[in-house]
Amino acid sequence: MSELTTTTRVTSHNLIHPENRNTKKWEIYEAILEKRRRAIYVYGKPGIGKTYLAYHHMIEDEQLSAITLTDETPASELRGHYLIGKNNEMVWHDGPFTAALRNGWRLVINEISNGNDDVNGILTPFLEDPSTARITLPSGETVRAAPGFHIVATDNHKPENLPERLQDRFQVVIRMEGPHPDALKKLCPEFWLAALRSQNTVDDDDAAPYSGISLRKWEALSINEQDFGLKMGAALTFGPDLGKTVLMSLVMMWASYADAHYDSQSDAADDMDNIRREARLKVFEEYGPAGFNTASKEFNPNDLS
Repeated sequence: MSELTTTTRVTSHNLIHPENRNTKKWEIYEAILEKRRRAIYVYGKPGIGKTYLAYHHMIEDEQLSAITLTDETPASELRGHYLIGKNNEMVWHDGPFTAALRNGWRLVINEISNGNDDVNGILTPFLEDPSTARITLPSGETVRAAPGFHIVATDNHKPENLPERLQDRFQVVIRMEGPHPDALKKLCPEFWLAALRSQNTVDDDDAAPYSGISLRKWEALSINEQDFGLKMGAALTFGPDLGKTVLMSLVMMWASYADAHYDSQSDAADDMDNIRREARLKVFEEYGPAGFNTASKEFNPNDLS
């Protein structure tokens, strides 16, 4: 089982524009989805776009079956169950696993490492080669994999957290270390570097104040700021103590990027709006609103053939 890894790296004064796909890792993930590899395992920090891409890339809504596992999810929920029909007859309804297998859809399994023994037991045959993947229902019907059926499993943890019999059945394992450009686009440019630092994708010593903050939280801050302003928005998003720390760290980061110097953090905070405006101008002056292109070779999806 091979594993692809990447990271989007920037220096402390090198804000990355969302259009820059640096190492091309997300394009590789997209290409693998396009190729419909039988079983794909994608892991990385929360909120960076793993599941969103699995739900939306090269797939129609009606060709998708998805479930998020907890340690209490029963196998029967995945396989299907009987319900009482119009004439009081018992009618079988496919669960998400069986529906995807029967119709040749993409099956997305979120938080797969939460699966209990019951779920892992029913999942094993779905991960087999399409020629042998099948399940026999309580009705006695055997459902085989229709053309196009494939599985995308997402998680925050390494595949080593899975039972060994499941680890061996994934054709591709991808570790995502940097957020998808479309996820960064939801943030104002002044938050990009802080968001990347919080994902540990920046080679500097200034990531500590943001450590462990998910991209979803940065998106929440962007939304709360619009309604309540940055100071109150930070307190509402992170809580009063962490909110104050994050706010002051943002101010000092902007001051550094704008080459502004102050005697104290309070002086910088008093001039926050000017510092932020200057930092924003520097971002767009350096990279432009359309972003910038890397000099690396463009990834060709045909390379996976």
